[in-house]
Amino acid sequence: MVNKKMDNSNKLLEIKQEISQIAEKLVNLFPTDHPRWNDIFEDIGAAAYYLEECNYRIEGARKTLLGDGETDSGG
Repeated sequence: MVNKKMDNSNKLLEIKQEISQIAEKLVNLFPTDHPRWNDIFEDIGAAAYYLEECNYRIEGARKTLLGDGETDSGG
């Protein structure tokens, strides 16, 4: 059971890292000096916010999974 818990925790950590990479790609794709920034900044900002919120929720799930709010490194 402990191995499964750690395996699931590691998978959640991998997902968090993938989401962070997507957010970084989004920011790099549409920097503030992008010619259409004024047209898209609200949507891009909302997308970045929800990606960050997603990572917070995943971290909460990891803490619950591991018990007592403990997480392994990288969280």
